[in-house]
Amino acid sequence: MTETTRESRTLLLNAALDGELDAAGMLEIEARLAADPELAAEHRRLIALHEAIRARAPRQRAPDSLRARIISMAQPQNPVRATTPRRARPWDAPYRALAASLLLGILLGAGAVDRFASPAREDDVERDVVAGFVRGRLSGQPVDVATSDRHTVKPWLAGKIAGSTTVVDLKADGFPLVGGRIDVVGHTPVATLVYQRREHQIALSEMPLSVPGGSIGPRQENRDGFSLLEWTDGGRLFAAVSDLPPAELDAFGAAFRRAAAAEREKPSKP
Repeated sequence: MTETTRESRTLLLNAALDGELDAAGMLEIEARLAADPELAAEHRRLIALHEAIRARAPRQRAPDSLRARIISMAQPQNPVRATTPRRARPWDAPYRALAASLLLGILLGAGAVDRFASPAREDDVERDVVAGFVRGRLSGQPVDVATSDRHTVKPWLAGKIAGSTTVVDLKADGFPLVGGRIDVVGHTPVATLVYQRREHQIALSEMPLSVPGGSIGPRQENRDGFSLLEWTDGGRLFAAVSDLPPAELDAFGAAFRRAAAAEREKPSKP
């Protein structure tokens, strides 16, 4: 192996460990690791190195003098006509933003930013949904419970996640139900239904809205070469992903929303 090839492989492994690759890139790495024992050994070595650095490397604290220097640089340059100048206070409006920026820099330097991380962004949700679809296809087992009977899928899911799952029969619309599984989006287990369209599959994940009262779509985009369709209904977010053409995924979404609305309108059994 040439030095250039070795260096490029190491850079690729580091990118994977740092979470810089998309779903397709991660799948490519996993395939290479399975086929190349030398590369797998290098991957294990890098994992051990990352963990050792995280556990043992000293974390430097920004000196207090840095804060004083930055605040002094932000002092107004124009003379103040008041006879008795008022000292700037840390809670004054011009300095609140400065203090926030300084605090962020200190947190980043101290490695503490993860403690204050915001909830998963919309982009993270889309990435996780697509990754779940790809894993299901490659594993050869896209569902945990394989059945076209929605009355079997719904209670199976209910015993494993919080809240109810919308399960409808779309066989008449050309999208028969294959089954269901549990995916993880962010850190939350979510219900995923799998429907069939000829040789293609559609994975539909249902989850709570990250921002209550928000509204989406229907909105479609291309993500890592797959069609992704999102919409909200009843305070829930639905995300469907497939390798179908966009128009057919739109048709699936419309059929699912119609069936879900019809199901809600049915009188409840006494």
